[in-house]
Amino acid sequence: MAEPKQKFTYYLKLLYPFVKKDLGLLFFGLFAMLITSGLRLLHPLILARIIDRSIPDKNMPEMYKYGLFFVAVVLLSGLLSYLQIVLLSRLGIKIITKFKGEVFRHLLKLPIPWFNKQPVGELIARVESDSERVKALFSDLSITIIGNVLFFFGVFAVLFVRNWQITIYIMPLVVVSIVGYSFLIRYLSKFYRQIRERYANVTAKITDFVQGMQVIQALNKQEKVIAEVEAASLSKRILETRTSFIEYGSQSIFMFITNVLFVIVIIKISAPKVIAGAVTIGTLIVFIQYIYQMIWPLMHISENVMQIQRSFVSLKRILELTGLPTEEDEFRGTTMPVFQHEIRFENVWFAYKDEEWVLKDVSFSIPKGKTIALVGASGSGKTTSVSLLCGFYPVQKGKITVDGIPLTELEFRAWRTKIGLILQDIFLFPGSILENVRVYNDNVSIEQVKEAVSIVQLDDFIEALPMGLDSELAERGQNISQGEKQLISFARALAFNSEIIVMDEATASIDPQTEAKIQRTMQKVFAHKTAVVVAHRLTSVLDADEILFFSAGEIVARGSHSELMKSSDDYRKLVELQLLKQEKA
Repeated sequence: MAEPKQKFTYYLKLLYPFVKKDLGLLFFGLFAMLITSGLRLLHPLILARIIDRSIPDKNMPEMYKYGLFFVAVVLLSGLLSYLQIVLLSRLGIKIITKFKGEVFRHLLKLPIPWFNKQPVGELIARVESDSERVKALFSDLSITIIGNVLFFFGVFAVLFVRNWQITIYIMPLVVVSIVGYSFLIRYLSKFYRQIRERYANVTAKITDFVQGMQVIQALNKQEKVIAEVEAASLSKRILETRTSFIEYGSQSIFMFITNVLFVIVIIKISAPKVIAGAVTIGTLIVFIQYIYQMIWPLMHISENVMQIQRSFVSLKRILELTGLPTEEDEFRGTTMPVFQHEIRFENVWFAYKDEEWVLKDVSFSIPKGKTIALVGASGSGKTTSVSLLCGFYPVQKGKITVDGIPLTELEFRAWRTKIGLILQDIFLFPGSILENVRVYNDNVSIEQVKEAVSIVQLDDFIEALPMGLDSELAERGQNISQGEKQLISFARALAFNSEIIVMDEATASIDPQTEAKIQRTMQKVFAHKTAVVVAHRLTSVLDADEILFFSAGEIVARGSHSELMKSSDDYRKLVELQLLKQEKA
């Protein structure tokens, strides 16, 4: 039992920074709840006063007075309840918005390898849907639990003062009810996490299928996709239905049994005393009214605790994200990078899993101002090498140095600002061409963007658009060609004035005409810059200062194009094969 309490306290400590600026609203909610609970206790007592005193005495003025007092109590408690709900709901929205922002901010700091293993839909479910469930912790729900608990004990205190004998008789029933509900809550809690996981699975599938809609329609796999989503939804629905049946079915049974038992016990105990004159009718009414009012808080407490359980399940899922180590935890260097001479890979080994080495004892240098090409078959280690250079993964053996300083000792964000990364699969955001070139960095002026666009020969295309640089791009740039996307990525690298240009298969999926245009662009882009080019098409790297030929994670040959044509049979065969393909095309 100590562990759950420790965890609960741990969660509250984590949530406190989000609440501390709005403690006034929480205290108001608590104050309003205390007043409302006290007013609810007065309802049966006022009725008992009218029945026991005003009616027998035929005192109409007093009866009207207490009747008006009863109405005033009901109105005041209703007003306070309304204010409590409205203000705390506003507080919940405010806090959870801040909470989502912090969660997303943490996601932005997580290492790239982690994202490669996560379904997008599941991340969306965690950040958005789970956060909405956590909102219940900051709304009137938590205050309501406290209010119902206090009201529950307040009822017992009043009943005990009113007639302690009857109160003692009904105590065992109350204890049995509370214990029974505690077991039910504990039993149901395990289902809530399973429901959240299955919900995330449905969201992940829908997200993936929407992103791959073009492929699904091209292959006529709509029915297969529908079947998969329906299967995942059915699994979630079956579990939710089972959980709801247990939850609400047990509540209905509990309400019926407890209401009947409590009323029978009260009438059986108090009726003889009422007949004998030892107990007033007002007292009997107070007990019956309080029992009904006590059962509802008990039910609400159980429901609220169940909701809190769900909220903490969601909170735990979110905190699992925020507890993940960030890039700052992996790359702790503080030295500001200065690249004046060369970058060196020194006996670098790397594996994505255990000791399944993707790179094996790789060593080479990238002199400043030179163009180095990495060629070879798919899976030979080329892309992994540039990923290590960008600091997306830590080197497991050996080291990478910049002017003699290990990459691990450099401030990794400052190092990345020196690199302009151009990928085969260019990611463009929904928005204007301008914002996609400068990636929402207002420090990059429009003049810089225009100059970069001109250098990469994209200005004619942009000037032909109705809104020029302000023309909107569709999601992932689906309303422009692959070649135009690549040119935008070149412009992006230039606009940020990157010292090092890294191209990873940037011309692999474009037509020869566009490739020729990009070749001309590359000559301008690479002028006075250091370039690392990963390429399948060797025509894009023939003029490189040095070509590194990768095979099975090792560099098996190196040199200029003319040197490799003489010294490497594998390289020569690769060149001849590509030339043969071009002739056939």
